[in-house]
Amino acid sequence: MNETTPKAQGGGILELLHVAFPLILASSGHMFRLFADRLMLARYSPEAIAGSMPAGLLSFTLMAFFIGTAGYVNTFVAQFSGAGRVKSTGLAVWQGIYISALGGAVVASMSLFSEPIFAIMGHSLEVQVEEVRYFNILCWLSFPGIALSSLNAFWSGRGKTRVVMVIELFCAAANIGLNALFIFGCWIFPELGIVGAGLATALANAAGLLLAMTLFLSRSNRERYGSWPRRTFDLALFRRLFRFGLPNGLQFGFDLMAFMTFIAILGKYGNQELIASNIAFALNSLAYLPIIGLGVAVSVLVGQNIGALDIVGARRSVRSGLCMALILSLIVGGVFLLFPEEIVSVFTRPGDGTHGEVSVMAQRCIVFIAGYLLFDAVYLVYSHAIKGAGDTRFALIAGAALSWGSLALPSYVAYRIGASFWTLWIILVVHVFLMSTIFALRYWSGKWQYMRVIDRGPAVSAELDIQADRGI
Repeated sequence: MNETTPKAQGGGILELLHVAFPLILASSGHMFRLFADRLMLARYSPEAIAGSMPAGLLSFTLMAFFIGTAGYVNTFVAQFSGAGRVKSTGLAVWQGIYISALGGAVVASMSLFSEPIFAIMGHSLEVQVEEVRYFNILCWLSFPGIALSSLNAFWSGRGKTRVVMVIELFCAAANIGLNALFIFGCWIFPELGIVGAGLATALANAAGLLLAMTLFLSRSNRERYGSWPRRTFDLALFRRLFRFGLPNGLQFGFDLMAFMTFIAILGKYGNQELIASNIAFALNSLAYLPIIGLGVAVSVLVGQNIGALDIVGARRSVRSGLCMALILSLIVGGVFLLFPEEIVSVFTRPGDGTHGEVSVMAQRCIVFIAGYLLFDAVYLVYSHAIKGAGDTRFALIAGAALSWGSLALPSYVAYRIGASFWTLWIILVVHVFLMSTIFALRYWSGKWQYMRVIDRGPAVSAELDIQADRGI
């Protein structure tokens, strides 16, 4: 690929911040949704908080296969925009919506197997009841969450990330408010416990999807970006999205399946260990999800620069993103190490005499998390960078091999031979280190620079591109 640099100054800190800051806030909104779920359920009952993470993670794992595939339209929108073919962006989003509809039907059908699935995990019967109830609600109403990833790509792929921020913060506010009503019961709303948490999540996603679809189908977007073409289904583009998006979705899903297995094994050590781990991972989201926002921004800028044949700008974007991710991880890790007791105390349920031991365990867990945050930042930035160019096949093979080979299987073996609960946390730290190393080496190999997901069609005129870029 030619390394001409039509945007030679692109990819710096300021450009990255322009794209990334709204995405960080959007990811933070999602983080607050998860945090509020865990916090309110922890105050509701120990069985609810113990069951929420395995069930929530399993439902999201199933959704992830389709979120990763449909949401990969983000890279198509970015490369179409960088190549000056803005009229193709709306049509690309529709292909993601069709994949989302398929995904919603498949995930909903998995609720038929919820009871045997959670029975296999071997958690206490009280926890299993909560897991099944939460899982079923999330599966039945999964379509809005999957489809929202495709619609958000319409703006994030063009760098218009403030719209994504507004949509996600709207969803977060709705989710938190509905949690308070549905979990504990208020006014005319009955007390639904963990079912209320699942219902609040699904309804918030549906409200966000309605808002996103309204904006997507606005008159200006129909005219400038083809958001309502004569035919919304394009077989060639659908196949192309499936070809590049499916490995991305499979990697996302297999990674989460491995992590789900890890969580299930942690739960076999007892309810207190499971609750402590859930609290620790809820706190982990304080760093993880904002860095995901940074990673998506890096992916967008790499995709746009690849479309414009600007490899230098793409590299600069990755460097800027890595610096910001490392700084954020250092700050959060420092807070975890300095104030573990104060942070964990917010999960205390009044009158719970067993919480003291859980609190001590959770504090120790977040020390392990602080130990891998920097490695996680490296992995997230470099993996998003290569996938923004189209290197999804490597991401699938390496990600799946490492997730199972260095996390899930070693954890299972450790449990079977009687290793301690803390041995599994050491395995997790080593796993994250290996992931960061492998994906950093792949990025440094430079193979991503010669990839492209879109066909080499003609660009639109510069005047039309400028006019289109003024839209929402």
